[in-house]
Amino acid sequence: MRRGLLALGLVALGLVGLALESGLLEEVSRSLYRTANTLYAFLAPWVDGLRREVGVPWLSAFLLGVLAAFAPCQVTTGATALAYLAPSALEERAWPRFLAFLLGKAFTYLVLAGVVHFFLAGTLDNPGAIFRPVRLALGPFMVLVGLGLLGVVRWPLAWAAPDGWVVRVGAWGGLLGPLALGGVYGLAFCPTLFWLFFGLLLPLALASPFGFVLPLLFALGTGFPLGSLLLLFARMGRGQALKGMRRVGSRLLRGAGGVFVALGILDTVLYWNLWHGR
Repeated sequence: MRRGLLALGLVALGLVGLALESGLLEEVSRSLYRTANTLYAFLAPWVDGLRREVGVPWLSAFLLGVLAAFAPCQVTTGATALAYLAPSALEERAWPRFLAFLLGKAFTYLVLAGVVHFFLAGTLDNPGAIFRPVRLALGPFMVLVGLGLLGVVRWPLAWAAPDGWVVRVGAWGGLLGPLALGGVYGLAFCPTLFWLFFGLLLPLALASPFGFVLPLLFALGTGFPLGSLLLLFARMGRGQALKGMRRVGSRLLRGAGGVFVALGILDTVLYWNLWHGR
């Protein structure tokens, strides 16, 4: 089975190479980016207006996080997180993993806020220079995670256990996997997210006596749309139409792996072209 998947992966890589030469994947990636930017531009005045009208720091931090979830650079990471957690939502086991994912993001945001406050005097002059390499590496990272979920490759965090899809879900689908994934995805910054986090949230946190809580609420806000979708999946999973889906865990796992690989490739093509040119 693994040899077949490996052969399929090689064929897919060949097709990706052809698509790169033709510019097809770049156009698809840019189209997704434009769509996400349109959605963000539509929501931004409403969410920001509500934040300003309420004027409560903790609620403002949460609303900024909700808005950040629709930032263009969050499209692929949000979609892969949904693909990763949705199978367990159908089995009504998603919430501890979802909370672990949010905890990973919250830890990253809290560390970033602490570094800026204690070591950089509350300002970060050029965040792009720091986070650009991370943003460029996230696409290949998603591809590697997807290949691991597909069983094509093994790597220690996900595959330090015997074969079998149930064990694989337990290893990469327990609490350690989503915790690590959330921590890494917390570094998925782009200009929009730079402004929301460093330009709006951090000054708010520095001016508040309980400012250390605000990055945590920001992380909670970024997970609000994902949590809403998982709740929808969980409710659907109780229905007759999706009862059979709970019995095909290996297919769901491989489907999530396929989503990681596909969106990781699109993410890589988009951001390497945006920041490096063809």
